[in-house]
Amino acid sequence: MAKTNEDSIGENWVEQTPATHANANEVHGRAIQQQEHNRTYWQTLNKDPWLLFWIGLMLWTLIVRGFENQSAGAVISITEFKRQFGKVDSNGNYFIETQWQSALSGGANAAAILGAWASSYIADIYGSKPVLLVGCLINVASVGVEFATTSIGMFFGGKMINFVAIGIFQNICTAYVADISPLAIRASVIGFCNLSQCIGPFVSAIITYYSSSWSTAWSWKALICAQWGFAAIALVGQIFMPESPVYLVRRGKIEAARKELGRLYSDPSDAEGHLARIQLTLEEAETRRSSSYLECFRGTNLRRTIIAVLVFLAEPMAGLGFVQNYGSLMYQYLGIGDRQSFLLQIGAQILSISGATFSFLIGDFWGRRPMFLWGCICLTILLICMGIAGSVNGTAAVTAAVGFYTMYNFFFNIGVGSNVYAIAGEVPTSVLRTKTLALSMIVSSAVNTMWSFVAPYIFNPGYGNLKAKIGFVFGGFMAFFILGAFYLVPETRMRTYEELDELFINKVPSRQFKKYVTVAERRAAEAYATEHKIPETEEA
Repeated sequence: MAKTNEDSIGENWVEQTPATHANANEVHGRAIQQQEHNRTYWQTLNKDPWLLFWIGLMLWTLIVRGFENQSAGAVISITEFKRQFGKVDSNGNYFIETQWQSALSGGANAAAILGAWASSYIADIYGSKPVLLVGCLINVASVGVEFATTSIGMFFGGKMINFVAIGIFQNICTAYVADISPLAIRASVIGFCNLSQCIGPFVSAIITYYSSSWSTAWSWKALICAQWGFAAIALVGQIFMPESPVYLVRRGKIEAARKELGRLYSDPSDAEGHLARIQLTLEEAETRRSSSYLECFRGTNLRRTIIAVLVFLAEPMAGLGFVQNYGSLMYQYLGIGDRQSFLLQIGAQILSISGATFSFLIGDFWGRRPMFLWGCICLTILLICMGIAGSVNGTAAVTAAVGFYTMYNFFFNIGVGSNVYAIAGEVPTSVLRTKTLALSMIVSSAVNTMWSFVAPYIFNPGYGNLKAKIGFVFGGFMAFFILGAFYLVPETRMRTYEELDELFINKVPSRQFKKYVTVAERRAAEAYATEHKIPETEEA
């Protein structure tokens, strides 16, 4: 059957390709691309254990972000912390002032912006490994400041420093995983970046539930120092981690890249083929050398940047920061007791992990675009239902509001949360991956900062007092993201980075990415047939 785009295929791409004949390395590199297309999900998982191990280390490092995010909101709900650093209201109850609630959340997001921005520059010069090592050291030291705090201001300072490290982790770990992930499982492992950040809050919620009833400072200190367990393993692991082969090839360090690829792949031939594949991808990209932020807004890179920013912006506009930072407080404002609110938080985190796990399992089979789109649709409906329940008086309405609020964690993580990382990690060109991811995370963190300062005044008693009616606010915003997902977000499933470069250079509409046949695909198939001596068959 004739291809639908046969007449125009590669129309712009040909101009990007050198006119020289393919050498043996190029043929092997393209054959490796086809080999990745041919391998099944389970074959890929069983092929290179060390590759999966180093990806796992990156995912472990990201657990710190979710843990610290959850702890930041949980600690201000712990009675002993409120007694030590809070004020007394007219009823004799201790509370953390609204301005400090905003500062602890908003300031942390601002610090994450600094970490993401700085790391994208430094990693392009010195590589991912030294940047992550510095991030781990900052993380360990800042947890010490939080643990030893004697004032709410000192606690705020420690958290600010910690979120610089967390901004580094979120950007560099995601980019590294996207760079080295095998094609068949790429959505799963990049999506695992989100699952990692669900594991941290789950552990934090369990610790909070058991320690919050203690009558000493350890009721909140236990929550803080537990982060050292994650940080220490991440620090030791990063010492031995291979440097990103994409970074090494970009810097012209071919022998070093070959050595690191040998640590990732079991078969030396695969390692050599992936080296050739990386060289091909970098040579044929629209942006080849420059990796400044300006390049993210030039040519087809602008479209890629818009897509990456759009999907990451869905996180704060769906209310993620609000749910993470004020989960326990919201339950308490809905009439749930302190102890019960912490127990509900554990249930919410189990739902988060369940949603992220489902996404992890089906992301590489169903695709990124439909999962993100349906995630936006489900969240819009759920948040509006929560707002409706919050508008009605009565026990049944409160129960419904609590239910919708808790189920948010499942629907966010199965649709939006996991696929944000997969889409934003795949759409940038290889040269600009860390920069594009940094821009996306900066915009997301900036908007999260805004919500962190604004949300307490919207839902807190004595101010807006919306409580569960805040669902109308976030649900309304998500309706616009449904349109954005439908018209702008492409399907990147089973596309090599060379193919994605071609699709963007040829300005293929987002809704046609799935079926469009690229020149890179055809060359890869031809190279694989040549290398494996597969006889040609005539098309019908």
